Amino acid sequence: MKEYDLPVLLKLCAVIRDDESARKWLLENDYRELVEFWDAYENTERSFQWLLDNGHPELAALVDGLHEDEKAKAFLVKSNHRELAALIDAAEGNKTAVIWLLKFNHKPWLAVAREIYLSNKKKEPKGFWNFLNLGNPFG
Repeated sequence: MKEYDLPVLLKLCAVIRDDESARKWLLENDYRELVEFWDAYENTERSFQWLLDNGHPELAALVDGLHEDEKAKAFLVKSNHRELAALIDAAEGNKTAVIWLLKFNHKPWLAVAREIYLSNKKKEPKGFWNFLNLGNPFG
């Protein structure tokens, strides 16, 4: 996996917030895989396949892990991408994962986890039924 410094991962954070100029910057500066990662997370199958076809299985596994595939998270740990496995848990609000990312100096990936967390929170339905959190009363 490529090494990504803080400015690059902050551009990814901006892409997660729908910043088109950040998307363009990543594409123009040879970080297409990060754009494809986010598109794959947002359910673009073509982008997921692009990650696999272009040598980024760890980013494809990250997508699957963020969609609750435990085997993908295990793959990340076994392939020595523990920071990405921790990112999955941190993006769900797991405090232990956040602390681990801080302890092992993976702050740029923690920033990505935070953006994913915030993006997912924005997508959660709001309203009366969600407030009561009764689950699906019709199921």
